[in-house]
Amino acid sequence: MKDLPKVFAKPIEKDVKNNKDLFYSKLSSDERSSKNILKEIDEIFHDRNFVYKSDVEITTKDGTFIKTIVGKNGSSLLTLDGEAIRIIDIEDIKKL
Repeated sequence: MKDLPKVFAKPIEKDVKNNKDLFYSKLSSDERSSKNILKEIDEIFHDRNFVYKSDVEITTKDGTFIKTIVGKNGSSLLTLDGEAIRIIDIEDIKKL
C-alpha cells in the first residue's frame, strides 16, 4: 500500500464542553395514543371475523358510543348509519 498524504488538522486551542449540552424529547400522550388507536383500528379490520361490519365501543372527548363500523378512509371511520368519526377524536376503541 502506498503512503497517503498527511491531512492538515488544526489544533483545538479552546476547552470543548459540547458533551454538557443535552437534548431530551418525549412523545406527547396524543402522539402515542393516536399510534395505538391506529394499531387497534387496523387489528379490527384485519381480524378473521371481520367481513363487512364490526360492533365497537368508541370513546371520544364527547363521550362513549357503541357503533357498527363498516369501513375506514384516510382520516375517519365510517359507520353503518352513515356517520364519519374522525380518528384523531378517538381516545379509545374496543371491539365488542
